[in-house]
Amino acid sequence: MVTANPLPTVASEMPINAESMLLWFEVTQLYNAESRALDEEDYPSWFDMLTEDLHYWMPTRETVYRKDESEDDPRQMNFYNESFQTLQMRVSRLSTGTAWSENPRTRYRHLITNVEVIEDQQSGEYQARSNFIVYRNRLDREESWLVGKREDQLRRVDGQLKIARRKITLDQNVLLSKNLNVYL
Repeated sequence: MVTANPLPTVASEMPINAESMLLWFEVTQLYNAESRALDEEDYPSWFDMLTEDLHYWMPTRETVYRKDESEDDPRQMNFYNESFQTLQMRVSRLSTGTAWSENPRTRYRHLITNVEVIEDQQSGEYQARSNFIVYRNRLDREESWLVGKREDQLRRVDGQLKIARRKITLDQNVLLSKNLNVYL
């Protein structure tokens, strides 16, 4: 059985006041800036939005009967199970000339929606959830869409919100694109 997400499940459980609205706005602005940085391949700006102890995780999906559902496990098969340093290594390949699947470059568009955020009273960090659609186009006719949700742990570092943990859950269980050179 899949356990519940730590965020409230209905809007009435989330506090609605000036402080929570400002927090939601700040998180939404962070996600907008992140989307722009990823769309424009401005990776130095993206890395500035991440903590150095980042865990960036996208487990594979498996279609199973409801009774057989279980929690995702990072020790199982993953599309991504990365740290800040391994993401930097992945991105550095783009400038080596050996990333043939990105020459010519892929065009991206990240759309982020349904942003929810709440403060974790114990840690002082924030739990956020959002949905995404990412459109990818390469060459003349290669198109793909990635759709899913993101569950983030956000932390203030020197006054700025940064992404400390990200779990990405795709709605697709089979990826039809030829590569996964995309960050969500």
